[in-house]
Amino acid sequence: MCRCVSIVSKLAVQVVEIKAAWKAGGSEACSKLVEEKRNEWKKVPLNVAVIGNSGVGKSSFINAIRGLDADVEGAAEVGVTETTLKISSYTHPNNEMLQFWDLPGVGTDEFPKATYLEKINVDYYDFFLLITATRFTENDTWLGNEFRERNKKYFFVRTKIEDEISNDKKAHRNTHNEEAVMKRIRESTEKHLRENGFEDVPVFLIDNYEVQKFQFEELQQRLVNDFPDLKRSALILSLQATSKQMIQVKVKELRDRIFKMATLSGLVAMVPVPGVSIAVDSGIISKEAHFYLTQLGLDEGSLQRCAQRYSLDYEELRGVVYDALGIKSAGIELVKWVSEMIKYLLLPATLEMVAEETVRWFLPMIGSFLAAPLSFGATHSTLTKILDKFEVAAIEVNRFAAKSVCTTQD
Repeated sequence: MCRCVSIVSKLAVQVVEIKAAWKAGGSEACSKLVEEKRNEWKKVPLNVAVIGNSGVGKSSFINAIRGLDADVEGAAEVGVTETTLKISSYTHPNNEMLQFWDLPGVGTDEFPKATYLEKINVDYYDFFLLITATRFTENDTWLGNEFRERNKKYFFVRTKIEDEISNDKKAHRNTHNEEAVMKRIRESTEKHLRENGFEDVPVFLIDNYEVQKFQFEELQQRLVNDFPDLKRSALILSLQATSKQMIQVKVKELRDRIFKMATLSGLVAMVPVPGVSIAVDSGIISKEAHFYLTQLGLDEGSLQRCAQRYSLDYEELRGVVYDALGIKSAGIELVKWVSEMIKYLLLPATLEMVAEETVRWFLPMIGSFLAAPLSFGATHSTLTKILDKFEVAAIEVNRFAAKSVCTTQD
């Protein structure tokens, strides 16, 4: 009941905002307001603190979770001794409001335990990741207890797992077993944390250069699930779709957006001026469709990064997308094909809306009641069909990349 009241109240506010925008600047102001609503998620500040001593892999983790190689502009500096002598922040390329903070470990000359929490401004961050490359230290567990007392969300993360496996393989050439090594590391890590009172805190074993192995993707999933409710949507839309699980999480979030976008189109349809609703609906659908492409890693830039990261042939990867979408001509640009698909899907609804808007011109009150559900339905149906197609394509790309990686490793 309370949720229904909240939704009705929110819709009432949006009706007032759209009417005010129309009076202030006509269709241009309405379109601008809709665009602001589309991008509200980019206004939510997200701050993730990555804490650990120098050399444990904080910088490479920050690059990995942002989908960046160490040699590209904006990447955190990796491979230099004592890189973390001060607090540094790194913006996610998909969202400038998502910041990953590289924080020095506890106990250095600049950051002694006595003043550590004050110096890092502990209450500023939404989430903490305590990182080590070996055993978690007394300082790590001290921090965990401090975060617990402050009701802060935090995980323990152990990096460089591939190094551990490689070293064991060199030392035990005849008896090496990767699963046994992983089991030993996990049991040892969990036992140590349990002995220090952290049996209920998640711990993840990862390698920053092998994000499809071990628990890197699981860490991302859990980070999304445990992030504060009001900020979860922004985090989901900021992270990259690097696994089937993350694709499904993103698709669910995007489906929730469809209702929001369709509702906006329905509200705009109540503006008593012919043509405004059709123009706004087309704009919403076009921008959302291209937003879905980027979110699911199907745009040209994302495919090129994927091909480079996993040493894949770009044209072959692009072909996987085209096959999944049913595009027959390899010469057509994906962006152009999406535009043509939108026109095809929207055409029947547009013709119906043109007829309806003619009626509304003569019967404004009746027409407005007809316009809202018609516009809502057209936008909702079109975006749903588009997202369904893109979800299939994204999963096929992920399957192709994962299969190629496994083949290369074998």
